[in-house]
Amino acid sequence: MKITTLILSSLLILTASVFAHEKKSTARNIAQVLKSPERPQQDKVRDTARKPADILALVDIQPNMTVVDFIAGRGYYTDLFARLLNNSGKLYSIKGKVEKRDLSQFTNISVLPSLDLSQIKSPVDRIFTALNYHDIINNPSIDRQELLKTIHRKLKDNGYFIVIDHNAAAGTGKSQTKKLHRIENTFVLNEIIKAGFILDRSLSVLANPNDNFTADVWQESTKGKTDRFVYRFKKVTKG
Repeated sequence: MKITTLILSSLLILTASVFAHEKKSTARNIAQVLKSPERPQQDKVRDTARKPADILALVDIQPNMTVVDFIAGRGYYTDLFARLLNNSGKLYSIKGKVEKRDLSQFTNISVLPSLDLSQIKSPVDRIFTALNYHDIINNPSIDRQELLKTIHRKLKDNGYFIVIDHNAAAGTGKSQTKKLHRIENTFVLNEIIKAGFILDRSLSVLANPNDNFTADVWQESTKGKTDRFVYRFKKVTKG
């Protein structure tokens, strides 16, 4: 019994040591990516408001993963994900306007113009969307329940779906998505959990309790200073 306990204790210590080493390695890689002289200066200016070190740690991209930047916009996160993957694995930039970026050194990026995820044939490790869930609601051609089912189906077991968006005042639900470009965090949380995901982690690094919830997110006084929620959902297959 003592020998078994000793072996078990040694294994636990070794596992903790390996995990700590991997965590330090990931943090070091993220720091190197953020400091890269090849990153556009305008992206580095945005870093203060976007807290990419914390966000990238949450997304937890590892070599050879398949990652989807869903509704990638101007490609701020597509750029970061590409540098983290460093030509390993595969990166899909969905609806990404990345033509003004020099990503020619990365040969593993596919820029897809359509929100149709059926274009992606293989299971993926991460699906990420930032400041777009309210836009999905505003698009009448999108069946959100079907989209969430597709996202769930496309993810590998224990894969992550990460969602960031501008928070709305308590009790407003999805009523402010068009006027203010905001959505209540609990509405998103409940809708995605209902689709079969579990909430794995959340971050408060983009929270701002002093946000004016009656202001449009594009107002100069509000831009980059909104109260934003960050959720990481996990796909867990029922046993």
